Amino acid sequence: MKSRALLFVILTCGFCAAAEAQTRTPAPRPAPPRRPAINERVFFSAGLLFQINSNDFTDTATIRRNAEDGRLETAYDVGGGLAFDVSGSYLVWKNLAVGVGLTLFSASTTTTIDAQVPHPFFFNQARTVTGEVTGDRSETAVHVQARWLVPLDNKMTFTIFGGPSFFKVEQDIVSDFQFLESYPFDTATFSGAIAASQSESAVGVNVGGDIAYFFSPNVGVGGTAQYSAATVEMAVPSGTADVKAGGLQVGGGVRLRF
Repeated sequence: MKSRALLFVILTCGFCAAAEAQTRTPAPRPAPPRRPAINERVFFSAGLLFQINSNDFTDTATIRRNAEDGRLETAYDVGGGLAFDVSGSYLVWKNLAVGVGLTLFSASTTTTIDAQVPHPFFFNQARTVTGEVTGDRSETAVHVQARWLVPLDNKMTFTIFGGPSFFKVEQDIVSDFQFLESYPFDTATFSGAIAASQSESAVGVNVGGDIAYFFSPNVGVGGTAQYSAATVEMAVPSGTADVKAGGLQVGGGVRLRF
């Protein structure tokens, strides 16, 4: 009898506990943190970038000297260097902004000349003439960009961007060379080059990312990595040559937002 009563009490307590568990309302889950809103409309950046890659190119042409064909090889060493970069954008919808950027790059170039000059008295006895000259290279790139802004918190913003780029490239191009020779004309010595600046334009692309830290509501600093590239055609002694412009650029500078 006692065992039955004890069993009845245990079953009753278990039933009550299960009923209470079913009627208990679960605790609400905490709401996920909201990403900071973008309150500004205008964004501006300016700074220095370093172009990492080189844009070397070469040309090989046939030259006519002493009633015989010779050869002129020119190799242009176009290394990297500093570039000035400035851009501005306007927020048009949620996190999307549109803007325009300008990158100015210039560097000194070295052109190596390696020529085979025919002998004035004998066929198939060309003289080797080698030398170097320095020139200038400049690139002006206008970037049209779509920018997607991602605010990480109230002080930091990450931006990805891309779009078409419009390049203007100026390069000193060697068209001929000068040399010294004397009797019996078995050797010749390089004495100079004939070069002129050429300017060509082309359309390319740009893509990159930027991280900015604002130490006040409107002023901050940031770092950028961007890639922009185009190919222009320039006249060389052999005809035309494809000359690459732009490349990978990294750097930083000031950031403003209003």
